[in-house]
Amino acid sequence: MKSFLKLLFLSLAFPLMGQAQEVLTIEDAIALAMKHNYDILLAENSVEQANNNQSVYNSGYLPTLTGTGGATYENNNAKLTSQTNATTEIPGVESKRLSGSLALNYLLFNGSRKYNYDKLKYQYELSSTEEKIQIENTLIDVYTTFYNVARNQEQKKTLEEAYSISKERLERASAQQQYGQKTRLEVLNAKVDVNADSISLINISVLTENNIRNLNYLLGREINTTFEVSKEVTLDESLTYETLLEQLKSENNQLKQLIINKSISEQNLKINQAGWLPSVSTSVGYGLNYADNGPAGFFAIQQSNGFNAGLSLSWNIFDGGTTKVNIQNAKIAIKANELNAKKLSLNLENQLAQYWAEYNTQKAIIENEKINVEICNQNFLKSKELFNLGQVTSVEYRQAQLNLINNKLNLLNATYNSKLAELQLKKFAGLLK
Repeated sequence: MKSFLKLLFLSLAFPLMGQAQEVLTIEDAIALAMKHNYDILLAENSVEQANNNQSVYNSGYLPTLTGTGGATYENNNAKLTSQTNATTEIPGVESKRLSGSLALNYLLFNGSRKYNYDKLKYQYELSSTEEKIQIENTLIDVYTTFYNVARNQEQKKTLEEAYSISKERLERASAQQQYGQKTRLEVLNAKVDVNADSISLINISVLTENNIRNLNYLLGREINTTFEVSKEVTLDESLTYETLLEQLKSENNQLKQLIINKSISEQNLKINQAGWLPSVSTSVGYGLNYADNGPAGFFAIQQSNGFNAGLSLSWNIFDGGTTKVNIQNAKIAIKANELNAKKLSLNLENQLAQYWAEYNTQKAIIENEKINVEICNQNFLKSKELFNLGQVTSVEYRQAQLNLINNKLNLLNATYNSKLAELQLKKFAGLLK
């Protein structure tokens, strides 16, 4: 069993051995994500599309110019009968007709055109805000996964130290058994502890590799790229709850999104109300017609050209109540947006307060765990000394070791948890970069 665990651990560690690994900083990770993350790239495409949609070419404010043309050719046998019943037959009568025209059309007034154009502008703002939200969500994922990799790598170092100590204890116990200073039970207990530490190393190795792959995915690169991350964690001590709350109310992109949605709903109301108004349009055209009627026609050649102009008005006086229902629904949508904004605002303030409490709790835990680690380290070193002198049992020695391991891991967790809570606070306040 012990040999199997060692082989398994070595197989997991093998991809990371024998090659110089990239050391990735959080700044590098963010830069890569901004450039290559697929969700961000898709969001940028949506913004580009919305920008095209708000162009004046999609507004209805420009006239349309239409050109038409045509040509026909006929070859017929003609039989002509006069008023005196005289008949004349003309074989192969050819006739040709050519026509062409240009028409310029312009909508002078349409009650909904302005509001449709304004709606397109708001939809562009909405798309831009959605892009910012997507960037924030991606950055939080990158930060979280990056610091989880850092946490895992530090945890792995701690567990490697524990495994090394347990292996040393097993070797010492095995040697002492040969001289009758230790029983077989103590050797077996040492083996169990070595195997337990080996399993912990295997588990943390698997977790580290999975998080590395997850981070590579977020960075838009080959998922099996190996690297180590910078472990430095610096907390922003300048944060205050009052400032964060004020920033949340003015800068939070989710709230901005709802404000824009309300504006779009207001434009929809105006668009539907415009259904009660008439539309007025005008057109100006120029046409050219030419006809060669051949010998059978009353006129051999007919030719005309000239300008034409017109003005038209249309008014949907009664549409069966469709416009009325649309207006009612648009008003309901505005009210729903107002309720959603209040709901979201309260929810975000609640989450901000929770993360603020988490942030301060983890900072307090850090200070306590630093003290605990120092105490446990002193206790472990003393226990190790007494164990080597045979004055404490292997169980007591193992307990001192576990206490040190657990407190080191607790300190790591508190450090990275506080950083992640800080980043969530900045996200809610629109300060995440």
